[in-house]
Amino acid sequence: MNIPTDTTRTNERLTTSVQQEHHTNRNSFQENPLFKMILTIVWAVCHFAFFFIQQVAEIFAPLLLIIGIIWKILPSLAHSAVGMVDASDPQIRDMVGRGTDLIPTSLTVAGHTISASSLIFDGLLLIALTALCATITAFLGRRL
Repeated sequence: MNIPTDTTRTNERLTTSVQQEHHTNRNSFQENPLFKMILTIVWAVCHFAFFFIQQVAEIFAPLLLIIGIIWKILPSLAHSAVGMVDASDPQIRDMVGRGTDLIPTSLTVAGHTISASSLIFDGLLLIALTALCATITAFLGRRL
């Protein structure tokens, strides 16, 4: 009877077969068509959601920025117009002065205070959200 004295080869064969069996079990789960279909549906829904958020943010970001910048600049333009009118008729100066007082510094809508600075900040946040969603969408696009 031949008894092998070198146990390293036997141990190598045993560990190799255990690794192959473990690898085969993991691959068989990932090869399951139901698993692939569910994974594809999850990735597709995530891809849709991030792309939708990106599109909405791309629409509203420039809008909020432009409205905020115009609102921020408008009072200073109106005050400079009052300064130009000072040399003219006093009645016109009073009318222009009252017109500049009509420009609000903030609005309260449904309990939320909106100002020019907050619109600019929200526009910048939407730009950052757009960049984040574009990155995630590109990543998910590679996965699909």
